Amino acid sequence: MEKPSKKVDSYTENLIKEAGLQQPSTDFFANVMNAVEAEKASQPIVYQSLISKQMWRILLVASVVVIGFLLLFPSSSETIISLPNLHLEKFSFHLPELHFSKITIYGLGFLGLFLIQIPFLKRQLNKSY
Repeated sequence: MEKPSKKVDSYTENLIKEAGLQQPSTDFFANVMNAVEAEKASQPIVYQSLISKQMWRILLVASVVVIGFLLLFPSSSETIISLPNLHLEKFSFHLPELHFSKITIYGLGFLGLFLIQIPFLKRQLNKSY
């Protein structure tokens, strides 16, 4: 078992001797620092919102127009919700009973505790570093 590993060792030693060790140029450090400074000096990223103020205004006006149109001109068929005839008694619903196993409850509990801990741990790390 040792014979193949000795062969590999001697082979790698020969390869290293043939290739030699590469030495960086004398001004390598200065070149790297100049490249880093050039990257640092570039223009910073300016925050730009994805939706401009003008687009928000257009969306607001469009939604008000659509809601107003729907309230003023209801469809000819029976409407589900109309403001003057809003009967909340018709909208009764019952939630089905949910049964969870103990393992699921424990898992959800530990997940909840974990998610609660994240902001506290983040604040602690930000204070210490």
